[in-house]
Parts: sequence; C-alpha cells; structure tokens
Amino acid sequence: MIRKPVQFKLVGLLKVICLGAVLVTYTNQSAASDSNAPTASNQTSKLPITIYYETLCSDSMVFITHQLYPSWLRREKEMKLRLVPFGKSWIDERNNDTPVYHCQHGPRECELNILHGCIFEKLPFDKAFPVVACLMKNFRTSFDQCIEGHTDKIESINSCHSGTLGRILYRTFQNETDNVHRPLPFVPTIVDDEPYNYYEQDNWLQRFDRKFVERYESKYGTKL
Repeated sequence: MIRKPVQFKLVGLLKVICLGAVLVTYTNQSAASDSNAPTASNQTSKLPITIYYETLCSDSMVFITHQLYPSWLRREKEMKLRLVPFGKSWIDERNNDTPVYHCQHGPRECELNILHGCIFEKLPFDKAFPVVACLMKNFRTSFDQCIEGHTDKIESINSCHSGTLGRILYRTFQNETDNVHRPLPFVPTIVDDEPYNYYEQDNWLQRFDRKFVERYESKYGTKL
C-alpha cells in the first residue's frame, strides 16, 4: 500500500468524465516485446501502440475490456503494446522525502496506478496484460483474483508497490505523460509510431482494431 498522504478526495467513479490517460516504458518490458524490424527468427513486424490510461476511469475500463484486450489477443504478433497508468495524476514533490500523489479519481486510483505499473515491471508483458485486463473489467475485481496463476510474483509486486521502485516508476509515468500532452485532453489516449494526434483519437477510441489494421497495412504493406 502507498503510505504517502494524498489530498484529493475520491469522487463518484461512474460519474466522472475521464479527461486524460498515459502510458510508460517498463524496464523489463522491452525485453518481452519484439523489435519492429523483422529478424531471422521472427518475420513479423510489430506496430508500436501506447495507451495512456487511468485505473479507475470508466472510459479506460470500457476501452481496455471491449476493444484493446480483444484486439491484442488477435494481433499480439503484430502489436508492440505498452500501457502507462497515470492519466490526469500529478505528483507534489515540494518535499522531496515525502512526495504527495494526486489522482483524478482519488487516492485509491494512485495506489492502483502504481500497482499496475509494478505488475508490468515484474511480469513479462504477455503475462502482465491479462492480469491488468482482469483488473480493468470493473470496480470490484481484486488483485488476488486476477493474479491467480502468478502467485510466485505476488511478493515482488507488493514490494514494488509499497517501496522505492513503485515511486520511481510513478515519476517515470508522469514524465512520459507530460511528453505526450499536459494535460491530456482525454483518457484513454492512444499513440502509435507517429506523434500524438488529437484529431485521430476518436477513430482510435471508437474503432481501435480497424484503425490498427489500417495503420499496420499502410506502414508495412501487409494485409492482416
């Protein structure tokens, strides 16, 4: 659990309009993802996709559950996917020894954002994303329920979540989010291998799989 004070009250989760979301690079995730360039052992190119999201944002939940995760299951060989759980959060670091986390949907969201980051940090992406997708099904799913099958990693994930590594990851999430747009106009925000384009967001959010296929075929000249 995060032991830092948070000064943002939790509001009605289902009534809050989600206005921003972010995605981050995890230290061990690049090793689990294939390079964009085909190799002798893997002739399939991968299109980079980054999702900037919030763990208690209903729009993020709907998008990940109904669009992103099903598409990834079909396109895993062609998609180099990353997720950054930060969104409209911010970190008050005026006291360097005790940073204060603020999240759009309250302190619980800050805890869950860091937990998601630690799941991606401690598990290979193809194992971590199903756990995160499980957590994003609704507001009632629990970590213990979703981590089944990876119980050997619970201790290291919890240690990351409550310790220095979790704080380092969350600071990285903030930096990556700011590099996209600050504040993000909407959560979730989707970025492919091209610079962030506000005017493409509706297409990505409403028709993710179709947009991915169009972008992939345009870039690589390969039909999916």
